[in-house]
Amino acid sequence: MGGEDSKFLNECFVDTGDLQTLRDCSDPRRIILGRTGVGKTALLTRLSEIEERTISIPPESLALGYISNSTILNFLQQLGVKLDIFFKLLWRHVFTVELLKYHFKICNESSKVSFFSMVSNLFRDQKHKKALAYLEDWGKSFWEETDYRIKELTTKLEADLTESIKTRIPYISLEEQNVHKISEEQRGEIIHRAQQIVNKVQIQELSQIIDLIDNVLKDPQKKYYITIDRLDENWVEDKLRYRLIRALIETVRDFRKVRHAKIVVALRIDLFNRVLQLTRDSGFQEEKYESLYLHVEWTDKRLIELIDSRIKHLILTRHNNAQVAHIDILPEKVSSQKTIEYILDRTIKRPREIISFFNECIREAVNHPLFSTEIIKTAEAEYSRKRLAALEHEWYDDYPNLKRFVAILEKRCKTFKVDEISLDDCSELCLELVIKGFSEHDSLALCANQVVDCTLSLVDFRKEMLRVFYLVGLIGLKFTTFEKTSWAHIERGISMHEVSNDTLIYVHPMFWRSIGVREK
Repeated sequence: MGGEDSKFLNECFVDTGDLQTLRDCSDPRRIILGRTGVGKTALLTRLSEIEERTISIPPESLALGYISNSTILNFLQQLGVKLDIFFKLLWRHVFTVELLKYHFKICNESSKVSFFSMVSNLFRDQKHKKALAYLEDWGKSFWEETDYRIKELTTKLEADLTESIKTRIPYISLEEQNVHKISEEQRGEIIHRAQQIVNKVQIQELSQIIDLIDNVLKDPQKKYYITIDRLDENWVEDKLRYRLIRALIETVRDFRKVRHAKIVVALRIDLFNRVLQLTRDSGFQEEKYESLYLHVEWTDKRLIELIDSRIKHLILTRHNNAQVAHIDILPEKVSSQKTIEYILDRTIKRPREIISFFNECIREAVNHPLFSTEIIKTAEAEYSRKRLAALEHEWYDDYPNLKRFVAILEKRCKTFKVDEISLDDCSELCLELVIKGFSEHDSLALCANQVVDCTLSLVDFRKEMLRVFYLVGLIGLKFTTFEKTSWAHIERGISMHEVSNDTLIYVHPMFWRSIGVREK
């Protein structure tokens, strides 16, 4: 684990124990959570390499962009119709088909026919009757490519919704921009009729299909895995995106009933938190889902092991039988600190960062057998610049104006009190942002706009800005002299109510060089 370049993955994979957790179908943990660069993709890649019955579903094959662009679904979502049951249908349908196709090796017309004949004979009891009827209802289209099936399901729902609503209100235009033109009476009628249609989707049959699959995949020596990755990419508009992922989480939980199959999903932790926050219904009990989560975390020891394995592999490809580790190529100290500790301090304990740092050192060390202090310092400058750019990219969906706010930290000391970011500094920043314009899909920028409109105090704005800096990993916070510094990559969360003028801000060493932080 820990590295996206596939040429290193097999030889340099460092198992933190998470791989075995994922391979164990009886272990409930199947939703991989972690920040960008922590090794989620490497875990799934390694799983697919060592488990032959692994089905990888790329998000682009799910046609979820088609759903997000559905005029009718967006119209109903805006009205307040709950589409969650339909979204669960989509996921269950996808997983059911993928498992059955793979297990029965269904690839042509004759294999489809023999499949229906076989399962009809195998499962004659009443409890599987509806499940088999569901398979037969979909006929040939059941075995089409994933995106085709999703579009077909969506189109059928749209047609049913349109017919039901227009039977009662014939002249209505089911477009999102027309929501405000609908009377309260019409709104109530549409919601009622639409919810009836949505609630009738064949969840019951699919629930019985889960039982059927469990009966089909009964050999404990043949385990199946479905993996889904890259859900943090812009594959669907935000309005329906979070509901779809929430339905995915619930479906993954439902499929635990299949004893010898496991659906494994990788999610960025910030995306996951937004899903829970924005789809939280009354009565939602998050603790029911906690057993599903696998938090990917790294220790210094494991990160050093990762780097040593990569160094060894790199040297071995050029010099057979050479046994080299980091201690053999690094200077003893940098700035009076052990060199490996110096490098680790400039990461937030993710493989991507330590690999990136060493890669910059390698570039600087061309024609040099060892890394000197000067090489490491020179490499650090470029590494820091790239890490800041990567941070801005990582959080762009949430804070597209982050780069402009980071400027307020430039040329400060590495440690300073909250009130050293003066309210005048905050006022100037807010005014400049509003004058030059900003993306409205940025809650922090909207706070700046509220300051200019005199609807938010500068003190509250400063707290919100520090909260964002803390969340993305730019800073750590120390609330009292007897407490340790809190960092977002270590702590699960903090209360910003604790922030006072005397709270100490620690700029993360990873960014010192890129924003000109003074070390003394």
